Amino acid sequence: MAPPLSMKLTNIIGILILPLLSTGADDIESLQPFFEQYCVDCHGAEKQKGDVRFDDLSTFDFGLWEDVYEQLASEEMPPDDEPQPTDAERRGLLKYVLNLAQEGAPADTTGYRRLNKREYSNTVRDLLGLRKGTFDPGEYIYDDEIDEGFDTEAESLVISNELLLEYLGAAEKSLRHALFSNSAGKPATRVVDVKMQRMKGGSSRYINALPDHFILRVGGEAKIYDGEETRSMTDPGRYKITVTASGIDRDRYPIKFIPEEGPLILGLGIVPNEQENLSGKGIVQQTFELKDQVEQAFELDLWIDKGHFPYLSFVNGSTKPITQIRSNIRRRNLPESAMAEPFVGPGIRISQFRIEGPFHDEWPPESFRTTYDAEEVPDIANQGARRELVHRFATRAFRRPVTKTEIAPYLKYLDQQHAATDDWHESLIRTFAAMMASLDFLYLHEGKGELDAFALANRLSYFLWSTMPDAELLALASSGQIKEASVLSAQVDRLLADPRSERFCDSFADQWLALDTLGSMPPDTKNPQFKAYHRNKLEPAMLEETRRFFRHVLEDDRSVRDFIDSNYSFINRGLAELYDVPFEGGDDLIRVTFPADVKRGGLLGHGSILTLTSNGVETSPVVRGHWVLDELLGTPPPPAPKEVPALVPDLNGVDTVRDQLERHRSDPSCIECHRQMDPLGMALEAYDPIGRLRTEYSETQALTTYGNYKGTDFTDIEELKKIMLTDLQPFARNITIRVAEYAKGRKLQPADFFIVEDIVEKSAENDFKLNDLIRRIAISELMTHR
Repeated sequence: MAPPLSMKLTNIIGILILPLLSTGADDIESLQPFFEQYCVDCHGAEKQKGDVRFDDLSTFDFGLWEDVYEQLASEEMPPDDEPQPTDAERRGLLKYVLNLAQEGAPADTTGYRRLNKREYSNTVRDLLGLRKGTFDPGEYIYDDEIDEGFDTEAESLVISNELLLEYLGAAEKSLRHALFSNSAGKPATRVVDVKMQRMKGGSSRYINALPDHFILRVGGEAKIYDGEETRSMTDPGRYKITVTASGIDRDRYPIKFIPEEGPLILGLGIVPNEQENLSGKGIVQQTFELKDQVEQAFELDLWIDKGHFPYLSFVNGSTKPITQIRSNIRRRNLPESAMAEPFVGPGIRISQFRIEGPFHDEWPPESFRTTYDAEEVPDIANQGARRELVHRFATRAFRRPVTKTEIAPYLKYLDQQHAATDDWHESLIRTFAAMMASLDFLYLHEGKGELDAFALANRLSYFLWSTMPDAELLALASSGQIKEASVLSAQVDRLLADPRSERFCDSFADQWLALDTLGSMPPDTKNPQFKAYHRNKLEPAMLEETRRFFRHVLEDDRSVRDFIDSNYSFINRGLAELYDVPFEGGDDLIRVTFPADVKRGGLLGHGSILTLTSNGVETSPVVRGHWVLDELLGTPPPPAPKEVPALVPDLNGVDTVRDQLERHRSDPSCIECHRQMDPLGMALEAYDPIGRLRTEYSETQALTTYGNYKGTDFTDIEELKKIMLTDLQPFARNITIRVAEYAKGRKLQPADFFIVEDIVEKSAENDFKLNDLIRRIAISELMTHR
């Protein structure tokens, strides 16, 4: 997640102070009346809160100016119960300092940013024309280690010799998927009827492999697949899978086993063969509801990557039947002999598993045509064809024009590999892999100052699509037209309208709102209060709700005020049950308008936010209040003093949570931070650890949600949101900063904040529409300059 506004301000103060002090005593003294009016009562000769004095600006040191700017710009000071500067006064001082900052801004440094893992995967797919299947190019490289900020942060995206070897290996694997054959002819289609006795997967306790059928009686990660060594696809392509199956043995025991109700569900998935342990990584492609004791044939046409194979699974079967048997033996619902007998509970009987393929609708396939950048397979044995092929690939891989001098080492390497292998196809794969492990491919090069045309095309594409520029962007970069304001604006609109912009929406929302932490502390599985969370699979639904909500605000040209409050969201049956709202749909998320009395509007009503700000057992108003200040508003309080113990609300004690907070913040070192956090957090105590509305903690523990925010009293979350909506500018500024840093791959510098203020002020004229805000960022100097 990107550092918030207050942290940005902290980072730039050091540069702000020098030009401010250099302006001379007269300019500094002109600021004195402001401080006399709003600050000196608490920070003067007679009283110095925090050991700070504002009655003589000539004594200001580096750290003090830093604190003043941060507190004033984030509107954290003066305190809510003290006289406040007018908006004009705040903006005037802000503009004054930002002008100084722009004048004294340091020279830009050369920008080099490595592609992060998700950008790498997308880029390799687009470069090689690989379908989005089960093969993931990024799976073979290390995860990015991001200490703070977004995963586009250049300073965090370091590289090492070991990582370069990972990239080389991943590139070779990807190229072997793309150029899967050294023949120009289409691979032959074959039909495989998997022998039932040869099928494998699952514990022997829960399977039966017979000549004419196979039975699986356990769910979870158990995968049933062809036991032959030739089970993997040697060629990628479309395959037709036919499965004949039925549900069996629902009533063999006097008790009900999972699933207790509804049909047994068969899953058909794809898994890579190279995995030693097939318990993970598989991706279910389709599910089928089975009839009990009635065989049905199901067909599915799907793409299978090279080195992968299909498998079957019992999607809703019990993961631990033996545990259920033991439990019922103890309760005397089953005899002890049930432990010794083979388990004959609910199962899936499979009598046919046929695989036909590969099928290709066109030849050469997309991966050949894209990698070779040609409609036909080139004659690699021809020297001229090889030179042209290497030049075209380098141009696309490096995302810019290349010179003969640059590709000369690769042509030499290609010849060396052919001398060693006597195979032009293999030599070409190794040469292309070397290009894809080079810094020219792995890094974005942005130079100093204003970006050149190709750097701008790359920045725009990686900002909104998380991948390399397409042919249209590169053509406009080649002609230089992309630097024209009207052309750039039109391209921003095109990229935002493209389905690939969902990559920006999801990755930005995940990191901005800390959605990537959802599930790190799931609700207690043993607590019946949270049974619905696990039964209804609410975690993925919660994540998708917030992602869909962000995408909708952008795509439907809505204001960022919807993030604070709205009368709609995207929910399914499980979320509707959690939110206690009328719903007529199923498991798919659909847009729903909430009744007027439902307290669910905006992000603060989303189950994802309310769950990730809990610990799976209980809620903390401090944690939730901190999240609102930090992630949503970008104004986090400083870390708590080390000598002050963390507050853990005692929900079983006689004190209310509010009483505990009051006692905790009576410590002078705590009061200022908790003055900001606690009211926000207390308003969110209306929701339990999984986001369900509540009116009390327990029969003995009262719950109250009133508070004061920015000098205005509120009684509940609905009134708090109304107060927050009275001034959207700070919130819009925070989103602008976060988006800009995501796009630029670096922290904003002093001169950047002048542009930020301009974007925010102009966006206000259009009610802070998110689409307009992002578009203004994309065409501003924040994007066109390093």
